[in-house]
Amino acid sequence: MSTVNMKKLKNLTQYNFTATFIKADVIVRERKSSSLKNIYPTVLLKNVCLADTGELIAKYYWLGYGKSLAKLGRLTSGTQLKFEARPDINVLGNKNNGDIASLIAWPKNFRRLDKAYQYQAIPEDSHQLTGCILSGKQQEYNESEQWYLDQYELWREENADELDTLVEEVPAIDDYQDIKVEDVLDDKLEKYAVIRSEELSDSENRKYVIIDRETKKVLDDNNSLGYLKVKDAYESYEHRLNNAKERYRKRRALSWLLNHADFDKKLLEIYIEITDKGQWEGYISFDKKLVEDLLLQGNHTHLEFTSKDLLEVWYKG
Repeated sequence: MSTVNMKKLKNLTQYNFTATFIKADVIVRERKSSSLKNIYPTVLLKNVCLADTGELIAKYYWLGYGKSLAKLGRLTSGTQLKFEARPDINVLGNKNNGDIASLIAWPKNFRRLDKAYQYQAIPEDSHQLTGCILSGKQQEYNESEQWYLDQYELWREENADELDTLVEEVPAIDDYQDIKVEDVLDDKLEKYAVIRSEELSDSENRKYVIIDRETKKVLDDNNSLGYLKVKDAYESYEHRLNNAKERYRKRRALSWLLNHADFDKKLLEIYIEITDKGQWEGYISFDKKLVEDLLLQGNHTHLEFTSKDLLEVWYKG
């Protein structure tokens, strides 16, 4: 890992970096107008290098924790990153980064280089993100810090559904066959999972798709648009599954009814008697409970439909 020629770097308009995430922290600045303090989120990066050549820019570098980086979700120490930046002579050096501060200005388009990882959302708003970082510190909080913590708690309440679920991540749809997806969701979701698609995501929005956990095949990508929320992806896919299963059950119920004319006729006789006389052998309602009991009496068990399905197709004729 060689050291880059700084004069050469200053002549570039934009370039790509790789770096290793070490930790997230906050910086504090005094307010001139009050005793309160402004607190900002920041991250410490290690081995910041030019992506093309591997030349070392900085052994350690403090970077503002902006929206583009926060979109990647919660990062752990050692996470490999790639991003774009450009020099800006108007960016002043500081005590953490010294003279090289102007060389890594306006970072954007952050990407994780991990092949697979679990995505966990964090706030993208600076105030909420500051509160998120502060919440991990074991300390007593002052008035300024508590305000940021309150903003973070509001964000948690608004995003409770997504925070309850860890989602297995993979970088691109074409690479699904190489990824092992661990079971991290409820048992009812064990056959499929929501993952983030780098192919459908852009700098503004994360996009999610549904894949089969075993084959990694894409089951639902919302017509190549992806889903903006984990919750929406699951709800949409489960709705489609439920509709498909319901249609299948009703087809089986209709087929069974057409092949059991005696049962069909008996339902008609019971329906007429309840309608005319108000009851049939103690039953006062022609409903799914009655149909269920009739099926059991006729030893019709282990069917691929429910009594409700059978009743509905019988009514429709």
